[in-house]
Amino acid sequence: MSKLKKNAPGAVTSLVCGILAIVLCWFPVVGLTLGIVALVSASRARYKAMESPEQYGSGGIRVAGFVCGIVGTVFAGIYSVYWMILLTFFGAAIPLFTGFLPFMME
Repeated sequence: MSKLKKNAPGAVTSLVCGILAIVLCWFPVVGLTLGIVALVSASRARYKAMESPEQYGSGGIRVAGFVCGIVGTVFAGIYSVYWMILLTFFGAAIPLFTGFLPFMME
């Protein structure tokens, strides 16, 4: 029976942050932050595992965290751009409607 190797430090953190980045990508700042934290911690876990491969496992959790971090970051980035465009158009359209709304008239 082979001895199981432990995960590199930061592998579980990257997986948790990556999953949360996907779930919370609808909140642009939160999703982007968690996705970037997942990518950074997965990269650090990779370098730790490369330094001492006899101590740490193959890194399935680390890879899953890295992939979830990428997906969460991309979704949060797309959603952020969507909101920026939407708010820009609505912000530019507000002066057009000031005459139609009685509470906005001077």
